[in-house]
Amino acid sequence: MPLLAIVHLAIVAYFGVHVIRSGRQIYWLIILFSFPALGALVYFFAEYLPEMRHTRGGRKAVRAVRRIVDPGRGLREAEIEFDRSPTTAYNQSRLAAALRAEGRLDEAIEHYQRCASGPYAKDASFLAALAETQAEAARHADAAATLERLFAAHPEQRAGALALAYAEALAHVGDARARSEFEAAVAAEGSIEARCRYGLYLHRAGDTARARAQFEAVLADAQRGHAHSRDLNRDWISAAREGLRSMQQA
Repeated sequence: MPLLAIVHLAIVAYFGVHVIRSGRQIYWLIILFSFPALGALVYFFAEYLPEMRHTRGGRKAVRAVRRIVDPGRGLREAEIEFDRSPTTAYNQSRLAAALRAEGRLDEAIEHYQRCASGPYAKDASFLAALAETQAEAARHADAAATLERLFAAHPEQRAGALALAYAEALAHVGDARARSEFEAAVAAEGSIEARCRYGLYLHRAGDTARARAQFEAVLADAQRGHAHSRDLNRDWISAAREGLRSMQQA
């Protein structure tokens, strides 16, 4: 069998396994195996690529694809606008976002820090973007400090994804407050993501009984929820299953 045919078959098989594991509609299997080349291409852009955007590894892969299609376009445009007017916060933040998309996190952080200073020192969007980029760069202590600045200026921002990001940052630096922050996030919204993140934290901390309870709650919520919710939370549901599986093996 020619090498190209083997590669083609491997791609179709990979996407077929992804359909089953991710709980996608069964018609995708029919499409993939009835029209292998076209089916794989459609599945990649319709299902696989959008999912990849929600993971760190996926974002890197998406950036790699963009670099192949039009390398550095977003960054080039942001740099042009920044050179025209380097003192505006909008151009600073646009350049920071473009650098972040290219994986140049330290440079992006520098620009976000400039954005979140002076008259915009308490700007919620700049502080949030700065904290997110610091977390991506594994500068967790800095991310926690930035989020504390944000919450001090805008207490209402201490919710949802930002509250979870703060709990995660504290967990990474070994701050005992992480547990209470996770508990507050779960109590406030009780989302699948919040419960799974808390369960993962508890699992790492060796509190297997409470971790198990959180993972089981995730799976119960997933079973009660609708298909769209399961699709949005696919990664967290898989992480909860894996967490329970590792406990059983231990």
